[in-house]
Amino acid sequence: MRAIARAAGAAALAVACALGIAGAAETSSHLDPAAKKVLTAYVGAIKDQHYAAAFGLLSPDERSYFRSAGNFESIFKADDLHVDSFKVIGSRSGGKLGYVGLVSENVRFLDHAHDTTASATVTVPYGLVHAGQAWAIKDPFHPWKAFRPDGIKTTVSGLEVTVRKVSFFTGRIDVMLAFANVGEGFVTVLPYGRSVLRDGHGGIFLPLATKVQSLTDKTLYEGLRLAADSQYTGSLTFLVPQTARPAQLQLTIAPALRDGADEPFEVALPQIAVPNFP
Repeated sequence: MRAIARAAGAAALAVACALGIAGAAETSSHLDPAAKKVLTAYVGAIKDQHYAAAFGLLSPDERSYFRSAGNFESIFKADDLHVDSFKVIGSRSGGKLGYVGLVSENVRFLDHAHDTTASATVTVPYGLVHAGQAWAIKDPFHPWKAFRPDGIKTTVSGLEVTVRKVSFFTGRIDVMLAFANVGEGFVTVLPYGRSVLRDGHGGIFLPLATKVQSLTDKTLYEGLRLAADSQYTGSLTFLVPQTARPAQLQLTIAPALRDGADEPFEVALPQIAVPNFP
């Protein structure tokens, strides 16, 4: 899902860099009318949940990235993201390369950490590039496929672990997890110790440890210490081959240690079936 709290200026700059428009001009209200029409149609299609229509307005390389309209739709369904209203508020010109269009959106989405619906007003940048004689949309930084597993959780030694969401990016899989201490006393989780993700075909993948916040959850990397009746939602990112097409995933979180216990323990979650979106 697009970053809900992302500031307009930083987001526009990031999209500009992704489009190769590093020297884009300052934000202005001017936008080529034909480009604005395509941008309005794209966000409008998402608002109306006409995801196949929105998919058709993406640039050829974006459509290739998502692979199918079903995969594209899945990124919105996984976060239960709805655009209630929107307005094109500005743009940055990249000359012959295109534009970065800025859209103010009133959105509702699933707050995975609290399992509740939240709302926000955000400024979202979209790339507008030439596609032959027409304009097309670049909407980067999304997973190419995402889903919310149903009922994938287990409890070991008073530590409950729930899989909230699974997201597929090129060369990596991101697993959003909720950790809850339902036992007595403190429990410490060190998932960057021996946690593994298996793909059902013999592949074994380890969490990716980097200094990039979007790839490595600092709290989980440094070690999560939970008091009784407390919980934390974070993500583990696993580096996988770009050609990987797992039909199922098996995640084991380890090690964890409860205060006063003699030995650490691991949490092996049930198999996660990966939907085959059309």
